[in-house]
Amino acid sequence: MESLFNHLLAETRAVHDATPPLREFADWPEDLVFEQPVPQGIPALPTIEAMAGKGALYAALAAVCPHASWVQTYSEAEVGRHFLDHYGHIELFGPAGIFRTQACRAFIGYWGPGLFYPMHDHEAEEIYPCPDRALPVRGGRRCPCRSRARRRQIPPLGPVPCHDHGG
Repeated sequence: MESLFNHLLAETRAVHDATPPLREFADWPEDLVFEQPVPQGIPALPTIEAMAGKGALYAALAAVCPHASWVQTYSEAEVGRHFLDHYGHIELFGPAGIFRTQACRAFIGYWGPGLFYPMHDHEAEEIYPCPDRALPVRGGRRCPCRSRARRRQIPPLGPVPCHDHGG
């Protein structure tokens, strides 16, 4: 089982190392210690697993899907059933991650097509690398998806879940 997670970690690092905005955003932690997750599923797992043919990172994620501890941080009352049926994430590394470190956190998340991911505010800076592009969300204050200058600076990587008030 650990080898599946190590493969996912390696594929994620390959994306990090090949993507200047990710490298600039945070160094890759060198003190990672594997902690066997307690499997926890989400309704979107079959959809995530079906994306395995889209590339190496997708295949590595699909392989760990049934063994990972998937999380949903919202309630149905907050976002509705449809959102919860098409959303979830794992903490790949961090204080509570599959690989433990205090250096930083990396999550792998899934937001299905058409989901509205509302603006939220917290101190942590975030960057969302996706299959076609990666866009930073600093402090949750604005939606860089709407910034043409920011888009030109970031190479193609995928659809980006955008923190947005809708206005």
